[in-house]
Amino acid sequence: MGEARRYKILYIEDDLPSRLLVKKILPPENFEFFEAGTGLQGLEVARKIHPDLILMDLNLPDISGASLTAKIKSIAELTDVVIIAITAMPGEGARELSLVAGCDGYITKPIDTVKFPQQLIQFLGGKKEELPSPKREFYHIEFQRQLVDTLTQKITQLEKSNKELQRQKQTLKQYSTKLEELINIIQELQICQTPEGMSRKLLDAICRIFRFDRCILLEEDYENFRLRVQYAIGIPREEWELFSFPFRAPLFRRLFGERQILYNLTLKNVEAPEIRQVLETLGTQSFTVALLGVPGRTAEQMSADETATVLPEESREQPDRVIENQIIAEHLKEYLHSEMFHVGGYLFLDFKEPGRKLSGYEVRILDTLLRTASVIYQNLHLREQLKQLFIRAEKDAITDYLTNLFNHRYFKQQLQREFNRDRRHNVPFSLLMLDIDFFKQYNDTFGHQAGDMVLRKIGKILKENTRSSDVVARYGGEEFAIISPESSKKEGAILAEKLRRIVESTCFPGINQHGGKPITISIGVAAFPEDAQTPTELIRCADEALYAAKRAGRNRVVVYSPNLNPITVQKEK
Repeated sequence: MGEARRYKILYIEDDLPSRLLVKKILPPENFEFFEAGTGLQGLEVARKIHPDLILMDLNLPDISGASLTAKIKSIAELTDVVIIAITAMPGEGARELSLVAGCDGYITKPIDTVKFPQQLIQFLGGKKEELPSPKREFYHIEFQRQLVDTLTQKITQLEKSNKELQRQKQTLKQYSTKLEELINIIQELQICQTPEGMSRKLLDAICRIFRFDRCILLEEDYENFRLRVQYAIGIPREEWELFSFPFRAPLFRRLFGERQILYNLTLKNVEAPEIRQVLETLGTQSFTVALLGVPGRTAEQMSADETATVLPEESREQPDRVIENQIIAEHLKEYLHSEMFHVGGYLFLDFKEPGRKLSGYEVRILDTLLRTASVIYQNLHLREQLKQLFIRAEKDAITDYLTNLFNHRYFKQQLQREFNRDRRHNVPFSLLMLDIDFFKQYNDTFGHQAGDMVLRKIGKILKENTRSSDVVARYGGEEFAIISPESSKKEGAILAEKLRRIVESTCFPGINQHGGKPITISIGVAAFPEDAQTPTELIRCADEALYAAKRAGRNRVVVYSPNLNPITVQKEK
């Protein structure tokens, strides 16, 4: 005897427990079970496996059972498949309508688990339920009416879907346009040279893209605890001073601890009477407040991460460096946090039109723009600080801290440059070496503070009575040096005598107690190329002339000569 045939059964049902139940009660030796959760999914499975019998719920989520039956019966390779409606769908006529649609039978829920397999065998054996002619004609008309109603509903749904798609298409188009504008703005911001210029360009762009009626950039006035207008669009400049808001740093740090934007606010959100009054004066309906800067918690995390990576690893574990590193780390963390949270201002953006608000995608774009702009702003701000630190460091590197003249190191560098330049262009220059006479005696008599004052005052005299092209430096102690470009030895001697006379005639503190003698200077003069061919030789020559002036009685100018017979410039009477 041959083996009993196994029938392919496809059950189309959106309820999973129902599918599991049918699978469980069908003997696997007689039935090969397939399942689908939706009508369209079931149609695809039916095309693939060519089932012997399809069980179908009439109430499917995506298509009615009747419509699915008609669709299956219209497919050539599925014309002969047995279709059984199995449902608990209430209402008179459900069985009749399923039979009119093309179902071969109808089984109601709950099914009889004992009889159910045999019922399917009967339908597979040729059993087919039919309606009497009068009923068939009536339900055929009803079936056609339901098909028309279903089609009408589908058309209505499609129209709604199409409108929604058009709306979404328009939104996406606007979103795409704003994204393009966003990219262009960011590119413009990246080439700004100053934080102030960047913040103004940003405000112009925000006002243009999002069509705010007013865009105001407010800066912190810590002295008066106010936020004041730094730049505004939509408000006459003469009215800027009228709009200011109370500012409390802890409150704003809390508000912008994690967020960049507080959007679509109304007067109901404002508790402070003073701020409400200003907004009522503005005629504000809906407004947004945003931060130009890094939110507090983000800045704190960034500063902590940055601090952890700054100190060299090899120094972190050295016992004698631990405390020092801790102090440095604390100072650095405090500095970085303050700089990373440095606020470029707060943006007040509003609409006059009632009901006008930022859409969800506009908020996302504005948030992205502000976060990117804040990073650019911070970089510009830090660059400005770095520039100032560089200028200060450069000045400190070449300037004497007491007299504010050039220091010895810069003097030596500039002397070499002057040699190179004048040798190349074949022009002379002179060098003056100056020393304050009896300075140690003055210092010991009146103290170091009075001595420092004399050094500063003489430095000022030398600076104010030389050309801008002359290099005036403190050579060391009470000794000064002057490089006078494009100046002959004679011209250098004339300058030296001029400076000597000015110092001699200047009143310094304690002169009367200093034996009546004024503060004076001795000066030695040498020149290139007449006296020397190298910087070292020229300094030696000027020094020898200076010491010759001191040996000759001080308070005089001596010009260097090879035989060391000093040529003294006569003092004017």
